[in-house]
Amino acid sequence: MGGDATEIAILESHGPQEMASLPIPDELLPEIFLRLPTPADLVRTSAACVSFRGVVTDRPFLRRYRKIHAPPLLGFLDLNGVFHPAEPPHPFTSAAEAFADFSLSFLPAPASDWAIQDIRDGRVLLGRRGVFTEFVVCDPLHRRHILLPPIPDVNQWLPSVDNSHIFLMGGDEDASDETFFRVIYVAVNQHKQVALVFSSSTGQWRATPPSIVRSPNSYWLQCAYGCLYGLTERNQKLQVLDTQRMVFSLLDLPPEARAGGSSYVHIAIVEAGEGIIGMFVLPHKTYDLSYFIKRNNGGSSSHWQLEKTISLDSSQYSLNKHSTGRKLFLYHRGSPSLVAGLFSMDVKTFQLQMVFACKYYGMLYPRAYYNFPPFLSTPIVSSGTQEQGVETPQAEEEPIDSPQYESNVNEANVGSPADVSRTGDGTQEQGEELIDSCHDERSDDAVDVGGHAGVWRAGDGAD
Repeated sequence: MGGDATEIAILESHGPQEMASLPIPDELLPEIFLRLPTPADLVRTSAACVSFRGVVTDRPFLRRYRKIHAPPLLGFLDLNGVFHPAEPPHPFTSAAEAFADFSLSFLPAPASDWAIQDIRDGRVLLGRRGVFTEFVVCDPLHRRHILLPPIPDVNQWLPSVDNSHIFLMGGDEDASDETFFRVIYVAVNQHKQVALVFSSSTGQWRATPPSIVRSPNSYWLQCAYGCLYGLTERNQKLQVLDTQRMVFSLLDLPPEARAGGSSYVHIAIVEAGEGIIGMFVLPHKTYDLSYFIKRNNGGSSSHWQLEKTISLDSSQYSLNKHSTGRKLFLYHRGSPSLVAGLFSMDVKTFQLQMVFACKYYGMLYPRAYYNFPPFLSTPIVSSGTQEQGVETPQAEEEPIDSPQYESNVNEANVGSPADVSRTGDGTQEQGEELIDSCHDERSDDAVDVGGHAGVWRAGDGAD
């Protein structure tokens, strides 16, 4: 009621025509701009006038904006480090290509020695070919990298390692340090698995005690809401690693996701929103794509709910294991009517959109690269490290013999400080110089936005 009375008082004192010309208080502009739905809208707004540009280029404002909004898809990096820009209407790919070094020539020479292991939050994790303990995390957009200390010898905790996996994880959403990241290395033998974690804030590795493993032939899929998800042998269980608590567990799968006989089932994990896990299930060479959700309230198959069955237009689709966030990626093998390539599907609309035409997908294994365009981004690899510490973790006292199990977490610091380097600062000033190139990224179905002269014309930039 109070708000309505205030509005009536303003109308009575100023009149309708005066109301139309009342200026917006400067302190309200950031709050308005934070609610713009896409980065493309924000760039268009910044081009309207000098005062708008000043608000948009303010570092505290950009930090708030990046916390609220997901970065757009810029393109894909394949296993060999080759960048493939996303198909239109993604409006920032050209600006990113002009500003970034996706050839990764700034890495320790020779650059061809590095193979991509994982991509997350605009950072890229690479390992030196033939050297399984040497890794680097880089920011291609700002040409920065940090060389990780060698992974400690895990034989002291886990002898006879049969398999290993490595993942790149971002920071917490509430963390103020946008440069924080972690790298998680999981080693497995026939009976147990151990996880080692590198933190960019300490510059060192720390180990967790070995945990009982039910299937040495398990493999990992995707990350969702800070947890890594994978499958045990023949899709019998869903394996989960909570990367905040560093706890392993096993969850049941819906019957449709379990492989039987000689059949193969494609599975992908996505974020469905509001902390809900989504799972896409596609039996090999079939048309029906099933979508399940699971709320974080237990570990039995009864909690998987079938939300939707999508009938695909072809049986030549397979699910990409590098699906991320709210996007499912599907690869189409090609047909007389459709070129081979990668398609995206949003978990809300379930609409397919080609994002990458690729004839030799099996050789490339493309991973999606999301980041804010140069004008809206800042470096996400820092130059700060701390001194090392060394401690040995305590082993489990007793095995945990149940389908859903957890490991005690007595973490220990191992390793040495990271070596940090950067080539070019990638400063905000350089980013501002590229705003004109962003303005030229127009699609054929461009529309005018706003009523100001000089406002950029572009598509909606939705990915």
